[in-house]
Amino acid sequence: MKQLITFCLIAMGLSFGACQSNTKKETATAKEETACTGDCTKCEKSAEAKTVATTEDAGVYYFHGDRKCKTCKAVGAQAKEVAETLNVKFFDINFDEDKNKELAKQFQASSSSLYIKSAKSGKIEDLTTFAFRNAINDTPAYIEKLQTVIKAELQ
Repeated sequence: MKQLITFCLIAMGLSFGACQSNTKKETATAKEETACTGDCTKCEKSAEAKTVATTEDAGVYYFHGDRKCKTCKAVGAQAKEVAETLNVKFFDINFDEDKNKELAKQFQASSSSLYIKSAKSGKIEDLTTFAFRNAINDTPAYIEKLQTVIKAELQ
C-alpha cells in the first residue's frame, strides 16, 4: 500500500512538472511563428523572427517553455492554425529565452498560456484553462471557442 501511495505521489509530481522547464523562468523574443515541417524544438528555435510583439499588438499569444508536453503542443498548433485561417497575428513566445522577459511579465505568463489581445478594446482574454482542458479532450469545442473569441475581438 505504501508503494502505491509513493508511486501515485511521484506520478502526480511528474505530471504537474511536465509543462514546466528546468531552466530559470525567463522569456523569449516574441515572434510570429513560421511554418515548421516537424514537431521539434530545433524548428522553433531556428525560425526567423518576422514580427516583434509588444503589448500594443492585437493577436493570439501562445506562451511556452523549451519543453512542451503533448497538450502544450496541441494548444499551440491548433491556435496557430485557427489564427492563420482567420488571418490574424499569431505570436509563438518561448518564455525560457531572455529576450521576452518583459512581455511575459506583462501578460503574467510563467507557464504555458494562451491569450487573445483585442484589436477593438485592447483587453486581454485568458483562454489558458479552457485551451488546456479541451485541446486534446474536446478539440472541436476548443477550436469553436477560439474562432468565436478571435472573430469577436480581432476582426
